[in-house]
Amino acid sequence: MHQFIVNPLSGNGRGIRVWSRIKTILEQRSIPHQVAFTQGNKHATELARSVSTRPDIKAVVAVGGDGTVHEVGNGLVGSDKPLGYIQAGSGNDFAIAQGIPTDPLQAFDRVLQHRVRRIDTAKLHERFLIGFSGIGFDGLVAETVNLSSAKRWLGKMVYPYAALQTWVKFRPAHATLTIDGEMYSFPDLWLIAVTNIPNYGGGMLVCPEADDQDGSLDICCVSRLSHGRFLKVFPSVFKGKHARHPSITMKRGKTITIQTDPPLTVHADGEVIGQTPLSIQIQPQSLSIL
Repeated sequence: MHQFIVNPLSGNGRGIRVWSRIKTILEQRSIPHQVAFTQGNKHATELARSVSTRPDIKAVVAVGGDGTVHEVGNGLVGSDKPLGYIQAGSGNDFAIAQGIPTDPLQAFDRVLQHRVRRIDTAKLHERFLIGFSGIGFDGLVAETVNLSSAKRWLGKMVYPYAALQTWVKFRPAHATLTIDGEMYSFPDLWLIAVTNIPNYGGGMLVCPEADDQDGSLDICCVSRLSHGRFLKVFPSVFKGKHARHPSITMKRGKTITIQTDPPLTVHADGEVIGQTPLSIQIQPQSLSIL
């Protein structure tokens, strides 16, 4: 039996429309299933955790956006129950990284093929990042995206739109990172990205070399840029060419601690989860996915 967890509000209602199409196929093919609809923050995590040890559940399938993947994944980390995904959000970066088809019926067929592989996650605060996290400018962009009504008509372009809004008001901070015991200082820091996958923000290649099975996290730090230069460099992130810029530092590690002055906003998979200071620890091969 497949357990579906549907966020009916994702993609400004796309979640429920996608589910209606999947439900029709399930009924036509007489595929055993059950469905639960999320009702608020962290509800998807509770739902996933409640079925994570049930022997009759073959897989847990998230229908929604990256935030839904984040919550369902958090309920399955450390279990053997695989996570399937049918995208119905704005950015859908997890789907991009995993090569999951954009068409819901094709994504559903992939779920039915049940090809399981294990990927890394990472612990931060009391949550796990499934694909990516951002601190500072990125955290505020995520917050702006989540509050924006423009997602309805901008789709993936809501991220550049929110970035421009955030750029106007953002002020860089001082940051100290400790990566696997080695300390780095970044004055005038704009952002820190810590990722398992190359892309986020609707396909931006923030950490182009990231690999969710290599047992480490990729880190991108952006500092010492004026507002004008930041705006000039920003478009290069869509092709991963920003990594060559002298104001951008790329690192890799297993354990990262971040301290900033002042505190900066933190997101995981697009969901705002708090502020710095922050510790992040890789969790190798801790989640099964389809």
